[in-house]
Amino acid sequence: MRGLAQGAMLLGALGLFGCGTSSDSTTAPRLAATGPSFSVGNGAAGSGEEQHVTGSVAIILPLHGNALEHYSVSAIQHKDGSTSGEFEEYSSQDGGQRIHAKIACVGITGNTARLAARIDETNVPFGPVGSYVVWTVIDNGEGAKSAPDQSTDVFFNGTEAQAQFHCRVGFNLAPFFPSIRGNLQVD
Repeated sequence: MRGLAQGAMLLGALGLFGCGTSSDSTTAPRLAATGPSFSVGNGAAGSGEEQHVTGSVAIILPLHGNALEHYSVSAIQHKDGSTSGEFEEYSSQDGGQRIHAKIACVGITGNTARLAARIDETNVPFGPVGSYVVWTVIDNGEGAKSAPDQSTDVFFNGTEAQAQFHCRVGFNLAPFFPSIRGNLQVD
């Protein structure tokens, strides 16, 4: 019964999340404009561990005309559960999309990090100031023998509740794209 309840809850949350699509192949993915009205805490609140996601990646987005997207991130989940950090993203889509955002939350499981940030500067009409972006990264290690780090595309127009849910539980934002330059550290 517990598994059924959890599955129903996840299915409901995914329905609320809804990744937007567009007939314009150069438009970045978006989150649905509506979402649940509940609020949840940060992923590592009270865990006693500080967690970090830092670095930069550059990925090619084949579903968006092979647009080059690159970003840098510095995210810290502090021991007391508070979060700090920044996210700066640029994509060659539509002649150049740029956002700057403050990290809202981080959820780390092993070498995978689920991140969300609140936009404070943007030239993206479907990513207004005050809305949230979410994405997921995988740190595949260091050195020439390690596979490239990976990142999903950045998903736009989320709510705070969706952002917090992503950090705590995670949405399936696949596919992951290998980084063609840069390096991420998840610890």
